[in-house]
Amino acid sequence: MSGLTTHRIRSLTVRPMVLAAAMLVFIAASTASPASAAPQLWLYPDSDDPQAGGHVVTEPAFTLNIENRGTGNGDNTATDAFLLVAVNDPGLLVSGTVTLAGGPVDLDPAALTYGIPTFDCDGKTVPPHGVYPAYYTEIPLGDIAQGEIISAGVVVDGTEGLRVHFDAKATGYRQAGPQLKCYDVINPSGHDVTMVFDEPGNPSCHEVSISKTAGATGVALGDAMDYVIVVENPGTCELTDVMLTEDLPTVLDPTGAPVPAFTVTAIDPPPDVQTDTMIEWALGTLEPGAVVTATVSVVFDQPDAVGLVIENTACVASFELPDPACASASVEVDVSDEDEIGGPGFWCNQLRFAREGRPNAKFTTAELEAWLLSIFDQSAVFPELWPLVTLMDAENMLCRPNQADTMADRLARHLLAMWFNVVSERLPADTVLGHLCPGDEEPPMNMDPTMTVEALIAAAEADLLAGADDEVLEFWLDVVDFVNNASLPGTGGCDDEFVRRTATRGRHGNHRP
Repeated sequence: MSGLTTHRIRSLTVRPMVLAAAMLVFIAASTASPASAAPQLWLYPDSDDPQAGGHVVTEPAFTLNIENRGTGNGDNTATDAFLLVAVNDPGLLVSGTVTLAGGPVDLDPAALTYGIPTFDCDGKTVPPHGVYPAYYTEIPLGDIAQGEIISAGVVVDGTEGLRVHFDAKATGYRQAGPQLKCYDVINPSGHDVTMVFDEPGNPSCHEVSISKTAGATGVALGDAMDYVIVVENPGTCELTDVMLTEDLPTVLDPTGAPVPAFTVTAIDPPPDVQTDTMIEWALGTLEPGAVVTATVSVVFDQPDAVGLVIENTACVASFELPDPACASASVEVDVSDEDEIGGPGFWCNQLRFAREGRPNAKFTTAELEAWLLSIFDQSAVFPELWPLVTLMDAENMLCRPNQADTMADRLARHLLAMWFNVVSERLPADTVLGHLCPGDEEPPMNMDPTMTVEALIAAAEADLLAGADDEVLEFWLDVVDFVNNASLPGTGGCDDEFVRRTATRGRHGNHRP
């Protein structure tokens, strides 16, 4: 861009600046992080926790860090990265410098461009982040390797009301067959920095806080989980035109295209806007002390997310606040423990990997098809009660717990996984339950430790055929789930604690109360 040098920068300094006059409000709209499997750029000041969201700086000089927090295997380099510097009103900007390893870069008000920056890969515009369109410039950073941090000194001189916002963009590359495919990289909403200077000694009565928690820090493929977002007005004045946005992160499929990292199954309260990349609630006015809770239920059914840390961000903004407040939650998606026999998540993963011809598939399609036919020959409920015909039918049942509407459906899903374990010989049918090494699941109360896997399947299927009540079916569900998550004893056996815990309990006919 005219007025800016184009050398590679590795450090930066900003001159003192006092910001005065009218405030331009940046209202944040949350966007999905491009791909957790690839470069992931985070921006934060030296003085703040990188994990915090919505970084705001109120000093005229600070150190800005641009970090590549990419996860997963492969090349996670952020190629041809740029620092995006946006200004709400060039008339309020007197001067500014960003100092990197290559030297200072001047922020010339006359050289700023009005509009929305674009990505180099596909020419699309960057997410608005509650800022764009705005007056902005781009400062080249070069390539940022995975784990690398570029530090820049920022100094700004301006008048009251000035807002200076910092984002970063880059290009990522992924092997797609014989070719390299590019994709866009941008820092997630909330992992940006805004410089704000207002008149000193005039604290605002307007405040907002937001927290976001995930139901677990780690999940297996096929697991369901809730994200809970809590928004509060802790100030002494009401907040108006309050908007809450939740990003929906993506990962890259084998072709390099972004796909949803999970499937949203329920939203409470119902949103005002829902797209493939975001959810938005118009909260209206929040009185002092008001608290709003939103729950987003999801299923981690995307095989391309396996082995990745999925991060998504929620942001809240209002008319009275200059910048949004944001909070993030991270969840690691993994395959079931290799030592486990194998639950629905494991078999969901294997069916998908085999169908897609992935190198990490443990079984061939031919093996899986033969095992499904063997299940049909031996089972009393497949396909009689659940009309499975193809591997795709089995995959849909195993990979979509949200479609298991009844207790019988839930039991059938876990029972199908057990059948695959048996016919594939991962779990011998004559295995005695009391001889298994427990996994994460506790043995259900009243489970008979002398029972075999074969007897367990027969008893569960008999109750399914008889239309037993939910209490009985839930008992069998817990037992089947326990077995699928257990492991076979090795040559050294396993802790006999399980036998001691269960030997004194009633037999399986005494179902859980």
